[in-house]
Amino acid sequence: MKFHGTGRLLVATIAAGLLAGVGAVGFHYLADYLDDVLFSWVTAQKASSRLPFVLIVPTVGLFLIGWFLQKFPSSRIGGVREVLISIVHDGGIVPTIRILNVIMSGFVLAVGGSVGPEGPMVQLGAIVGSKCGQIFRLNKPQLQTLVRAGAAAGISSAFRSPAGGVLLTLEIFGARFNQDLTSVAIAAGLGYLVRTTILGDAYPFRPAHVPDTLPTFTLLLLIPLMGILAALAGHLFIRMFRKCEHILPEKWPLWLRVTVGGAMVGGMGIWFPQVLSAGYSTIRSSVNGEIGFTLLLLLLLMKMFATSVTFGSGAVGGLFAPTLVIGALFGGAFGFGFRALMPWAIPQPELFVLLGMIVMFGSIVKGYWSGLLMIADMSGCYHQLLLPGVIAGGISYMLSWQLDDKSIFELTQEPARRLGERLEKERLEKERLKKVSTVNS
Repeated sequence: MKFHGTGRLLVATIAAGLLAGVGAVGFHYLADYLDDVLFSWVTAQKASSRLPFVLIVPTVGLFLIGWFLQKFPSSRIGGVREVLISIVHDGGIVPTIRILNVIMSGFVLAVGGSVGPEGPMVQLGAIVGSKCGQIFRLNKPQLQTLVRAGAAAGISSAFRSPAGGVLLTLEIFGARFNQDLTSVAIAAGLGYLVRTTILGDAYPFRPAHVPDTLPTFTLLLLIPLMGILAALAGHLFIRMFRKCEHILPEKWPLWLRVTVGGAMVGGMGIWFPQVLSAGYSTIRSSVNGEIGFTLLLLLLLMKMFATSVTFGSGAVGGLFAPTLVIGALFGGAFGFGFRALMPWAIPQPELFVLLGMIVMFGSIVKGYWSGLLMIADMSGCYHQLLLPGVIAGGISYMLSWQLDDKSIFELTQEPARRLGERLEKERLEKERLKKVSTVNS
């Protein structure tokens, strides 16, 4: 049977959604599972007991990763912003070599680097979408649509949120409310189904007890305040992220910078193991009310710094998960802090952990509606989160643009894109010299 036009796009969309979901499962076993095996026990140990492990594993692991990144510079290029550039400037052609960045990101996560799995899954989905589109010989607009669809499948399988995957594709990857958005939605739904069918982790942040709706006083006064403070906290993180781009001398070789960055993060992990890796266990502990106000506030600053150091040293990985952890810690500190001052206004401070992820997603990622839907999907608390999330998330999102006109992903992409341009120039120059040599001979 021959497929034409829309038929080819449909078949390619189904293939991309299914393969992106399978890729998300594979990445889970590469990064999340290995990370759990290495670090799940450390929080139960005393600092003296876990010192050798949490210091040596990130240091040695990131030394090996840094050596690979320096040996194969193209493995440093990837991430969410790179996907957008591939769509806008490269017509939907995502180089297969970008898979190296996905694999290296998984290993950085596994050895304790303060990165997340979602960004690499988005990159992986985009690669799958691009390859499926080329196999089915789609035209340029359709190929761009399929890359967005693959990215949406990666997002929805990473966050377990089909609606969030569609909305983030609208907010970040330039999708539009037209016929092509159907492909994005189909792929997002299939990616989600494959992930949750195999792994069964549809609601990673569901609270132990269903929270009640918030009092009117809280909605009118405290929720707007939370949005304002979230914009400021997100701006603090972005500034810290920028400062740490040059925390280590650029004249040092990359492997040394990445190794020192790993040692710094491992050193923090001796006393605060919650800052290591993606940090989803820290979110779950916060949602269940297992972390007090003082520790929440301290971990908030430590996680910001650990993430900034990890990326500033030259390591690769995703930023979605660190953003969610920072948001959860911020929301927990806000909720438990005001609970101590006015307990009648904050009956269940754990709810603010979920709200914190929404407002910080809007502030740091500049993803308002997608953050709202994703956290609602991941927790199952739609009714309790939608109204306060719309208010606080909207305020945080709007103020964040006034404080900084760039998403965090634009900061991570700038050096990588410059590297990519330099590598491309070097490749073209080698080809030119080779042709000249051939002609002369």
